[in-house]
Amino acid sequence: MRRAVASLPYPFLRAISTHHVPLRKSPTSDEGSRIQHEIRHGKNPIFMKRCQVVLCSAQGMTVQEIANFTLLSDYHIRDVIRMFNAGGLRSIRPRTTGSSNPKFNDEERASIAELAMIPPRVLGYPFNSWSLSKLDEAVGDRKIVNGKEISDESIRLILEEFGVSYQRTKTWKESNDQAFEI
Repeated sequence: MRRAVASLPYPFLRAISTHHVPLRKSPTSDEGSRIQHEIRHGKNPIFMKRCQVVLCSAQGMTVQEIANFTLLSDYHIRDVIRMFNAGGLRSIRPRTTGSSNPKFNDEERASIAELAMIPPRVLGYPFNSWSLSKLDEAVGDRKIVNGKEISDESIRLILEEFGVSYQRTKTWKESNDQAFEI
């Protein structure tokens, strides 16, 4: 004799929502044309996907249909729609963090490039060629950037801008003879 067991719902399953999450704020004609432009010509893939979600929702597609079309989760789709409803097109644009590197003025940049052109031995350093980290230390020692932090990559970009390149190691041969002068 088999006992009938009541099937209880699995606690982690949830019903898939197929209802339409409406846009409370329908896109204005300007926003609509901007959305279409971003979808066709946009450079930021995250913003393009978010614009697709808004456009699909404005056309009356359900969350599940949008999820199948854009390959995004239904949670994310609802979040994008809520963000658009709350703040319009500007609110769905991905936030970019500000540049953590301070900007250096032209005088500081030129001073760094000029320092790189001087052999380290002439300046009293115990090595024959510059590396980016050694140049970074020299810039800090000489307070060229007025106490601002500068990374090796920033120095590399400044040197590239001024056409200073160290693809080969330059060495300066020096004579031990006191009477030898160039």
